[in-house]
Amino acid sequence: MSKPDPPVSWKAIERDAVVVSSDGEEAGRVAEVAGDPEADIFNGLVLSLGTLGKDRYLPAERVLGIWPQRVEVDATADELRALPAYEEPVAEHVVPRDSFLTRLRRLLGGR
Repeated sequence: MSKPDPPVSWKAIERDAVVVSSDGEEAGRVAEVAGDPEADIFNGLVLSLGTLGKDRYLPAERVLGIWPQRVEVDATADELRALPAYEEPVAEHVVPRDSFLTRLRRLLGGR
């Protein structure tokens, strides 16, 4: 009998990895991993629970075990389906204080 594979880092989660709920159901798939790999900060998972439904967001603290093709969570399948729909964050467009146009205006004598 072979040993089960050891858990891995959140960075190794593959897209479409199976999400196994606390009641043992294959409740969905990983659509996206939310986090900052550079800072090694894992925020959570965006879950696809079916082809017709909207994706759901599950915070990292609800993840119990991680393998490349499987993620185990502490929520039941019903709890996962009851999560609010995932809405992508709105990217902010910030103009640097010293933008090209600002420097050009200064060169031309304007403020």
